[in-house]
Amino acid sequence: MDNERQELIAGAHELGLSLSEQQATSLLQYLEALDVTNRSFNLTRIPRSEYVSLHVLDSLTALKTFSATPGARILDIGTGGGFPGVPLAALLPDAQVMLLDSTAKKVRFAAETAAACGISNCTGMHARAEALGRDPKHRERYDIVVSRAVAAFGTLIELMLPLVRVGGRAIALKGARFEEELSGVAELVRQLGGSEPRVQTIRLPGSEIDRYLIVVEKIRATPGKFPHHR
Repeated sequence: MDNERQELIAGAHELGLSLSEQQATSLLQYLEALDVTNRSFNLTRIPRSEYVSLHVLDSLTALKTFSATPGARILDIGTGGGFPGVPLAALLPDAQVMLLDSTAKKVRFAAETAAACGISNCTGMHARAEALGRDPKHRERYDIVVSRAVAAFGTLIELMLPLVRVGGRAIALKGARFEEELSGVAELVRQLGGSEPRVQTIRLPGSEIDRYLIVVEKIRATPGKFPHHR
């Protein structure tokens, strides 16, 4: 774990982030629990040796695209094993992070394990994003809605923007094929109340892998017909 700790702290520093020893400990404990649970319940296909890089540091790239104010509400759509939501919660202790997934076991694991590791500002919710987007308790209530590798951008942005408050933003973490996903979606984004998508490219520390963050600002309320029923 010492090597992982060094990789984590050095990688966060390379991203321009300050990571305390306690934050590092909490995240490493979380990864250990993920590895143990993953042996009996499929939470991730990423090999254990790459958890720090491809789970934690990858998740933390999102912090290059926004600054959270105290009390900020952040929603992670399709959290799976807890990414990017749990690492974001660890580094943003004054924010409230909702971990959303349609698989109850994944939500339960992520929220309960985060709490057990000292990351107490996470809440899990078992629901589908399209249902949440039509719920007045959640619609246009979040400052930041973030998601990683859940669906093609055109599908994903229709799920994300109805949940973002006007003045907030949606952030999609994508791989190298993002350009294909952006093709032909400008009008949909406009209809959803979003700004023109901008892309920020970030090299994952200690690798030759680029992460592409597609950021859309919410500039108008989303019409009631969105998200469409699926």
